[in-house]
Amino acid sequence: MKFALIAPPSHFGDQLLQQYRLTYHMVLAQYVLEDPYYEGIYQMLRKQDHFIMLDNGAAEKGHSIGIENVVKAADALGGVDEIVMPDVLDECNATIAATKAALKFVPERMRAVVPQGRDWADWEYCATTLITLGCRTICIAKRYEALPGGRPYALDIIRSHNWHQSHSVHLLGCYRNPLKEIRDIAASAPWVRGIDTAAPISYAQSGCSLDYPRWHSLVWNADFNFTVAEVNMDLILEACRCTSS
Repeated sequence: MKFALIAPPSHFGDQLLQQYRLTYHMVLAQYVLEDPYYEGIYQMLRKQDHFIMLDNGAAEKGHSIGIENVVKAADALGGVDEIVMPDVLDECNATIAATKAALKFVPERMRAVVPQGRDWADWEYCATTLITLGCRTICIAKRYEALPGGRPYALDIIRSHNWHQSHSVHLLGCYRNPLKEIRDIAASAPWVRGIDTAAPISYAQSGCSLDYPRWHSLVWNADFNFTVAEVNMDLILEACRCTSS
């Protein structure tokens, strides 16, 4: 499983990207538009042919920043590989409507859809509809770890439809236990392409290893213990390499 580090550019977050030679990235569109230094980092990585997914801002801001702004951010980077299509947290029909409205802005080969719903039946209906509209990648939001069965249940739905045979799958963030979540999925569903999280940095902001049982949320501009972040990077990359025996 590939790993994308959500890395604030200040306090050496960008140094971790380079030190660990990460070539798979989740970029936050709102910061591309707000922070020239952040924009410049990913412009450089794009020129090096790194894989760039551009997020729509829904998880951080509670709503998408608007597809026109996301496309503007993509253009500022010199193009991207995928754009996370608009979604509305927990709302199936609103997510379908928002994605439909954005189709004309994003070619099918670049669409990463985010099914939403209040339960698994809702989520499956949303996923079925979005995939019918055309996309390259199916994203599973971290909030669905809270539903019965967690994201492995969503992967079972994907497997039951054989969607993983024709689409890539990406996990958006980690919920409460990053290492366990990643190990479980890397072992049981090795076809999942990748996952993104800021956990190595957010835990290091509290001086904690990812083995620590309490979740730590990221503070975007806060300093962090770089040595602890390195330990966390080693742990998370090892988890991503887990495979079933």
